[in-house]
Amino acid sequence: MLAIIEYLCLNSRKTPISKYHIMTKISEIKQQRPDRISLILNKLEQNGYLESIDTPNAKFYLITDKGFDAYLKWIKEFLTFVRIINNEDTN
Repeated sequence: MLAIIEYLCLNSRKTPISKYHIMTKISEIKQQRPDRISLILNKLEQNGYLESIDTPNAKFYLITDKGFDAYLKWIKEFLTFVRIINNEDTN
């Protein structure tokens, strides 16, 4: 999930991205089955992290403000964790 949110934060703030694009461009999920990716995308959308745009040929996704904020929060928490670990190594 995080790989998808990160990719969309970096690439879909204004330009919708298709599931096919997500599956072929994110190396961490290339081995996942399409139905598994659909399940993840649906969960993220149901929880307000993504919004989808249906077209006759494909479904496209955009990160929402809630999704972007969740990603930034995760990054801040991860950086705090790394700083704590690094400080423990120096003590």
